[in-house]
Amino acid sequence: MIRAEDAFKLYDTYGFPLDLTVQMADERGMTVDETGFDKLMEQAKAKARASAKQHVEIAIEGELPATDDKYKYKGRTAEAKVVGWITGNTLVDTGRLSKDNNETALVLDRTCFYAEQGGQVGDRGVIRTDTGAFAVTATQLLGDGVLHIGNVTEGEIIPGQKAALEVDAGRDLTRKNHTATHVCHWALRTVLGEHVKQHGSVVEPERLRFDFDHNAPVTVDEIADVERLVNEKICADLEVKTQELPAEEAKKIPGVRAFFGEKYGDVVRVVSIGDAGFSVEFCGGTHLSRTGEIGLFKIISEEAVAKGVRRITAVTGPRAVQAVQQIEQTARRAAGMLNTGIEDLPERVAGLQDEIKKLRKQLQKGAAADIKGVRQKLLDGAEKIGGTAVIVGEMPDVPVEQIREAADWLRTEAGSAAACLAANAGGKPLLIAAMTKDLIKKGLKSGDLIKHIVPAIDGRGGGKPDLAQAGGKKVEGIAEALALAREWIKEKLGK
Repeated sequence: MIRAEDAFKLYDTYGFPLDLTVQMADERGMTVDETGFDKLMEQAKAKARASAKQHVEIAIEGELPATDDKYKYKGRTAEAKVVGWITGNTLVDTGRLSKDNNETALVLDRTCFYAEQGGQVGDRGVIRTDTGAFAVTATQLLGDGVLHIGNVTEGEIIPGQKAALEVDAGRDLTRKNHTATHVCHWALRTVLGEHVKQHGSVVEPERLRFDFDHNAPVTVDEIADVERLVNEKICADLEVKTQELPAEEAKKIPGVRAFFGEKYGDVVRVVSIGDAGFSVEFCGGTHLSRTGEIGLFKIISEEAVAKGVRRITAVTGPRAVQAVQQIEQTARRAAGMLNTGIEDLPERVAGLQDEIKKLRKQLQKGAAADIKGVRQKLLDGAEKIGGTAVIVGEMPDVPVEQIREAADWLRTEAGSAAACLAANAGGKPLLIAAMTKDLIKKGLKSGDLIKHIVPAIDGRGGGKPDLAQAGGKKVEGIAEALALAREWIKEKLGK
């Protein structure tokens, strides 16, 4: 078996996908500790989330030296000089930084690490000197300086030392997702209309997330059209060009777009795709040199995040292949269970839905007959207090409308009645209370009764004085709820 740690290092450090590791291992009669790999992946994500949350408040007294970060566009490696590190809220440029120190922010004169901004996550990686190594877990921008946040993992770091910088291979996956985000933006405008504007984005190694203005859910066919357009641009292997221009000059480029909420200086970076420039945007992120490097684009979810704002989440490259394979495997398993081919699956499912509807109608007819007998039995066995029927009992599992109708029928037939009916509706508890007008005048209200008994089913509900209902989570609490209802009614009736 290939250890989880080794499989994870192949993925996290070298960008080698797990599914290929599994495939190559299988060809050699070996297995991979995938369970352990998943645990390591979750630990890495949790650490990244915790680091991002922790680093929000970083600040220093005085001015942080500017960091030359143009090397982030030139590759994942570079050489730099150690300026110092942040202790408390002060830049320290003397002494030694060792493994005994807590997490800190290392400051260099130059860097190839991308600092989190414009929706793109900050890079992770390692910084090495002749005397030690520093693991970077997050990269942030502070003024004109770049903070490399992390810990010393080997030896010690000394100000003035030369340092070798290496960004994790996850950066390459982030570049795929960032370039794909630009193409996706164009495809959404093409399919949905020019009203589509970016409302925020997140670009990281695992996925891309794009929020945009749109007043309706994106249909299945529209999602398919967006995917088709993006993948056509990927297959065309178009050149991705970047250039820095004065902001005023850049704004005059036909069709140019700026990212939502971004602040721009006097000089901006413009990213354009293809000779025709179908996608031209202000962007300071890291990108591919050609669209073909994206590999594959697959949307995995579409949802609403606010009024008039939708969210697309998508994956690219190896993760897109994995997503497509999972969908196909699920479809094949479902088709196998229904003894049909994948291409016939929708028709087979539609047929089953029709059968279920017919069966439900038959069951409802049978339940309707049962409910008549149950309601009559409850009425006949109701306790009378001063001419008022106290009707408390459980009904069959039928649609809520039928239980409400039963409550109305009981009120009418009894003349004066306080009723509380319950049902196990498909594994969920349901309570309905009903009062006749004479009892409402005496202060007995259905809503008050429901509020009194609903804790027994761990739920909530309410309604009008004559009729109220509640749902909950504890179906086993139905008996207790009915007992409480009987006690409450009898107490209110003075017995």
